[in-house]
Amino acid sequence: MTTRILYFVPADDKLRTLIEAEKPEGVEVDYLDGEGDAERLAKLAEAEVIMVGARRLTEEDVAAAPKLRLVLHQGVGYHDTVATRSIRDRQIPLAITPGGTPEGVAEHALMMMLATGRRLAFQDSELRAGRWHSNTFRAEARGLGGSRVGIIGLGRIGKQVAKRLAPFGCDVVYHELLEMEPAVERELQVTRVGFDALIASSDFISLHVPLTDLTHHMIDTPQFDAMKPGAILINCARGPVVAEPALLAALESGRLGGAGLDVFEIEPVVGPSPFAGFRNVVLTPHNAPGTQDIMRRKFREMFANATRFAEGENLENKIDL
Repeated sequence: MTTRILYFVPADDKLRTLIEAEKPEGVEVDYLDGEGDAERLAKLAEAEVIMVGARRLTEEDVAAAPKLRLVLHQGVGYHDTVATRSIRDRQIPLAITPGGTPEGVAEHALMMMLATGRRLAFQDSELRAGRWHSNTFRAEARGLGGSRVGIIGLGRIGKQVAKRLAPFGCDVVYHELLEMEPAVERELQVTRVGFDALIASSDFISLHVPLTDLTHHMIDTPQFDAMKPGAILINCARGPVVAEPALLAALESGRLGGAGLDVFEIEPVVGPSPFAGFRNVVLTPHNAPGTQDIMRRKFREMFANATRFAEGENLENKIDL
């Protein structure tokens, strides 16, 4: 019996080839070819399993999928990408796919810290245009080694960020609602501090929290005003965790030393980004964990969960709705 899976994320030919290479027997994957409602509704009508990523599965989408029996999330941040109440009411299970995400996002966050501090994106674009900046940034750029790095959210991803900071000799502090075991703090070489203390004392602030009512705009004008002059903000979590008007104001005033942004309040970004003109900003299009090795791992794990479900076995990484 064939299981029909709808991949609910735009996928180009290279990604489709990667997915097909990991697909097991007995599975058929449907892809969305465009953004049109007619095609989406037609494919939802036949979908038994939906794989969700950055594109939100709405209440209307769930209602349009009468055969839907399982939702698989490509990553971990399902809070703002899945209409959880709708699938809960129909007793449709949801499973996340954490494999690879913590490592991929952590690498991306460190890349953002280094690239933003060194003005890498701007120097690269200038040199490609034939403009030489050998001495321009020597009194402005900042390194990561020896800096105080504040991690907001010491979950799967935050722990991997802390682990990768150790060789840089950073003073790593964190804020987390859940108290960590002392052994974990010793292993990661991190110190727990209050939210306000972290904001006020960190040279780099890296966000790794889900988007909830508690975290929406948790970084706003008061927090930017309280940051150390020249501090650098890294957001590889969710765009609305940061109030973008306040971020723009902090960059325009020169108080903020820079920002590395993988996520935005409205996605996809349409037209030139309002942050594009800042040479101390690095921008990426919400693809922090998106490497070929991680994606292969994720699809293997999602397909394995789909097979478990079809055979009546327990799902791995199932979310209690």
